[in-house]
Amino acid sequence: MDTRTLRHPGALGAPVPRWTLVAGWASLLLPLPSILWRIAMLAGLDVGFRDAELYRGSVEAVLYVVGLEAVQILVAVLCFGLIRPWSEVLPRWVPAVGGRTIHRLVPTAVGAVGALALWATLLPLIVALVRTWSGVAEGWTPDIGMSSGERGLLLVAYIPFFLWPIAVSVAVAGYWVRRSPRRALTAITGAHRTGSHLTGTTRTTASARRPSSAQG
Repeated sequence: MDTRTLRHPGALGAPVPRWTLVAGWASLLLPLPSILWRIAMLAGLDVGFRDAELYRGSVEAVLYVVGLEAVQILVAVLCFGLIRPWSEVLPRWVPAVGGRTIHRLVPTAVGAVGALALWATLLPLIVALVRTWSGVAEGWTPDIGMSSGERGLLLVAYIPFFLWPIAVSVAVAGYWVRRSPRRALTAITGAHRTGSHLTGTTRTTASARRPSSAQG
């Protein structure tokens, strides 16, 4: 990849592939069940979490959980934006910079850092939980003391969350591919070819009609 390609801000208005659409929507929706589970826990609903009182009874813990929810929602919305037009051009209502093209390196770099952070956070946690649940190692698990129904609710809330890094990674990769300068060049070339084809057809039709006019 040469420096000219890197400097190119990226294609605009390219169609979003279906697999990227799925990843974008998944990036938005997958963290929501775990967010709702933690909000329910903080609100006093009995979700079976043994340490719930430790979070409800501490201002610092409540602020931590609320802050975590806010960060997750922000990340989810930004990842969803990778399949929306406002990830290519800033909306007009944004002061001073509205309407400007966003260089494709900016969302890609931020998204890649976010995806790596998710992998670095969740992958060790998943490994530790699986090792503990399978009896390979001893350790803490959030389902201690839960009934089968409460444990099932916990899994329904958190399995989508553990799949979140996959969706974010795919959405970021899809954004990078979709805004490739080659796509911009392909679109321009296709437009020129279409215009040339239409022009050629018109001329052929006109020249085909001239003898008939003359004869008439």
